[in-house]
Amino acid sequence: MRLTRWIFFSYMLVVAVVLAGIVAPFALGRRDRHRDPNTLYVAYASNIRGLDPAAINDTTSSSVAGNIFECLYNYRYGVRPYELFPQVAAEMPRISPDGKVWTIPLRRGIRFYDPLKEVWPDGVGPEVTARDYIYSWKRIANFHLGNTANYSAIFQGRIAGLDDWWAYTKSCPGTGAIDWDRPVEGLKALDDFTIQITLTRPYPQLIYNLAHLPTAAVSRQAVEKLGDRIRQRPIGTGPYVLVEHLEEQRIVFEANPIYRGRPDVDGCAAVPAAERLPRIRRIQVEYFAEDVPRWLRFRQGLLDISGIPREAYNQAISIRSGDLTEQMKADGVVLEKSPEPTVWYVGFNMLDPVVGKNKPLRQAMSMAFDRERFIRVYENGRGIPAKGPIPPGFPTYDAEAVNPYARFDLEAARRKMDEARAVHGGAIPPLTLLMPGTETSARQMAEFFIAQMARIGLTVKPEFRTWARFQEMVDDKQAQMFMLGWVADYPDEQTFLQLFYGGNTDRGGVNSANYVNPEYDAIYEQAVAMNPSPQRDALYRRLARIVEEDCPWIFTFHSVEYVLYYNWIGNLKTMDYGNGMRMYLTLDGEARRRWMERR
Repeated sequence: MRLTRWIFFSYMLVVAVVLAGIVAPFALGRRDRHRDPNTLYVAYASNIRGLDPAAINDTTSSSVAGNIFECLYNYRYGVRPYELFPQVAAEMPRISPDGKVWTIPLRRGIRFYDPLKEVWPDGVGPEVTARDYIYSWKRIANFHLGNTANYSAIFQGRIAGLDDWWAYTKSCPGTGAIDWDRPVEGLKALDDFTIQITLTRPYPQLIYNLAHLPTAAVSRQAVEKLGDRIRQRPIGTGPYVLVEHLEEQRIVFEANPIYRGRPDVDGCAAVPAAERLPRIRRIQVEYFAEDVPRWLRFRQGLLDISGIPREAYNQAISIRSGDLTEQMKADGVVLEKSPEPTVWYVGFNMLDPVVGKNKPLRQAMSMAFDRERFIRVYENGRGIPAKGPIPPGFPTYDAEAVNPYARFDLEAARRKMDEARAVHGGAIPPLTLLMPGTETSARQMAEFFIAQMARIGLTVKPEFRTWARFQEMVDDKQAQMFMLGWVADYPDEQTFLQLFYGGNTDRGGVNSANYVNPEYDAIYEQAVAMNPSPQRDALYRRLARIVEEDCPWIFTFHSVEYVLYYNWIGNLKTMDYGNGMRMYLTLDGEARRRWMERR
């Protein structure tokens, strides 16, 4: 899933700030002192494209919508190694011996809820059935959705008859003309509470995708009633409901009044009051485009959870110990840190006649990028130089592997530039780098990249766009180069290797670089049909070596996550995967009130 700068514990938390010398918070006004004791206050920095699960493929939108919608499966909170459990499904899939037929029974009594009571007069919607999931998956495969990333990554070529459905929707003049009751061979409701999926070939990663937010159930009644407004009026079955959404101001959730109390029980289960989730009854997510206000509000106790700003890093973390400073500890701040399953990169549009047709140019630019300096300057050392697409924590990651094009080597890069000019037939024209943001940190990172490339004689011009507009331009193949990141959707290397598969290059597909290599595609198709094994690991390694040689990306770094939170927040555990994890948090509002009275 595309990475954005999201200030919360389950996604990327590295932020850049332009204010140094922040030690003590400003004085609090009377209004600020009286924070609602039952509300969790967090922040976000990227404008949200929409909250329709079928169209979500970025971390900001997913982190919001994950509180509202539920997938068939989810990850057990705080458990390592990661472990799936049946959430709306009643049990793990029953899989046929050939691996192609999956039968999934559902829990009973789980209902949709509309907090604004626009779709159903009392807010209580119908019980979730097998047909709701089939309808939701057919929506992912709707050509007119305008975002094919989820279809190409999750379903394309894998479910019997679903590619025909895609072609059918493409032939329709618009979504309104689609016959949603038209059958798909590989998606059947055996009864109201049993789904049968028939695959074109074995697809072991399907179980992970059935725990991936885009496959969550949406209500057909709600979609038909609200139309395009469903993108901003999400209605689901999860632990929270959205009660306010003021774009680029704030988002407010409240506990779903009909939530069943736990994700692993039927809707009619009797869960003791002391054990019922969510623990925190209200969440307010505040928008700050720039980093300074977010950090100041955290230091004032007005935000409960934060990352560590770059310029304030030494105030938060002791250089000697690598732990929190004594001042931060005295202020009741707690630190959680862990490697993240991420890769940050600069992507080349392989359709572009300059960068796409010139492998020596891409290799030269990769060798001219000083990863260690970038991590030191912009991430305060909170990163691992990336040698390829697979991050630490996966079986095929090799810390000792050597990728000559991921090594900072200016002399070798300059020699490659001679080859690049020969391929191009002359001097390389100015290049354009598209940046995902207009804030100070985006401009600083662009300046770093421009300076790096200038050392090998290249001129790079930056373009800055909002996150939503950036995604549109990348999806429409309008960017020559772009700076982006990817976080694993599930604990299998395929979540990264799919980003280079030629079948995922349609508009909005996850192969944003539009990279096509027949050798890669053949090995990929073989590997993804295999269950975990040493043989599959060997194929995964071959795939990584191919893209490392071809350089459709400049692999930059893998993130190390640092999370700060105040000690009035309880039960916070960093999770790389899963949805709705805020339901497990606790909040001691009285402790926060006492803290603020002392400021």
